[in-house]
Amino acid sequence: MCLLANKVLIVEDSRAINKMLAHHIATQLHIDVESAASMQEAKQILDAQGDQFFVAILDLNLPDAPNGEIVDVVLDLGIPPIILTGSICDDLHDEMLEKPIVDYVVKRNLNEIEYVIETVQRLRENMGRKVLVVDDSKSSRRLLSSLLQRHYLNVLEACDGVEALDVLAEHDDIILMVTDYNMPRMDGMELITKAREKWSRHELAIIGISTSGSGTVSVKLLKSGANDFITRPFLHEEFYCRINQNIDAVASYCMLRDAADRDFLTGLFNRKYLFNTGNKLFQNAQRKNITLTAVMIDIDFFKKINDTYGHHVGDMALKHVASIFNQQLREADVIARFGGEEFCLLCVNVNDADAEMLFTRFRKAIADNPLVMNSLIVPMTVSIGYSMELTDSLDHMIKDADTALYDAKEGGRNRVVRFVQNMEVPTSAVQSA
Repeated sequence: MCLLANKVLIVEDSRAINKMLAHHIATQLHIDVESAASMQEAKQILDAQGDQFFVAILDLNLPDAPNGEIVDVVLDLGIPPIILTGSICDDLHDEMLEKPIVDYVVKRNLNEIEYVIETVQRLRENMGRKVLVVDDSKSSRRLLSSLLQRHYLNVLEACDGVEALDVLAEHDDIILMVTDYNMPRMDGMELITKAREKWSRHELAIIGISTSGSGTVSVKLLKSGANDFITRPFLHEEFYCRINQNIDAVASYCMLRDAADRDFLTGLFNRKYLFNTGNKLFQNAQRKNITLTAVMIDIDFFKKINDTYGHHVGDMALKHVASIFNQQLREADVIARFGGEEFCLLCVNVNDADAEMLFTRFRKAIADNPLVMNSLIVPMTVSIGYSMELTDSLDHMIKDADTALYDAKEGGRNRVVRFVQNMEVPTSAVQSA
């Protein structure tokens, strides 16, 4: 898919359906939409913007293309279509499934329109999802991979269970594995058993596949830990239905898990996650496997932002600061909203020489990037206190960092201060330019 492809094309001669789809996709999914009522209009749009569409929603019966001619037009440009039709017969069903379409939908009621919108959303979300296909047959892997890639899933492949375990170890963000049963070196049942030693059914969905007439194979795979089973040969609709259901189940679990660990406003981790993860890091630091630095950050004069501009702008300010932190932080760092306008950061393996430079960079990033909302510009600064002293507990380290933060505030704000025992004045203070 072209990197510019971020729009949806709708080609539908029913003004009501066209307008409804365009409105919901634009407002619910925040995706740009181009609409046409005929194949001629669609061609004009495609001539100008053909590389900008990641999916097309197509009516099979258009005034100037009554036999689905529009489908081949978009397929020739590499755009996968979702087909809309008033009814479908067996011949049309077979004809559509011979083409690399995403899905077809019979326009009967509003529920079907909602299904189209959900499918568009799913395609966009699939762009960030990894799936592993395991099969010793190259042609079978190619078929399964092509079906999955049609839905924008990122597909990895393995020829047997041994190779599959290596791929899983290298890519710990794989959400689904589709595996054959009969394979050399390690078959599907042993692969599933070993995979379940590390990943639960909630974290990694596994679908087993085998030929028909395989007797108890499905039971064996399910008992080994598979979430689902598909018998070859299968209909494409059945395959996609199983794929989508299992991906949705894992995605829903991840959303619930993340919701329990995240601050609802900023999307940063919450205090519960900070202390759960932070205590593990602290114990690792006590064993001298890592060094740990606790950092407290506070938005300066945040009450004034709320009082001057309103709480809505205050909320946007919190989100703005959180987004800058996410851009600045390293992968191993843990940042959480501690409460109100306070944030707590835990940094792993930062030495004395780099600490002040790192936290000063955070401070300057906030000061140099004010919140901009339409014509409103809200300048902001933060004060930062940090502690590198490994005390008797994580809570103690955070309190020490908070003491340094207090000194940064008392010293004039927009400063970085390091905690030292019995500190009376900042050992390091950086004033903004």
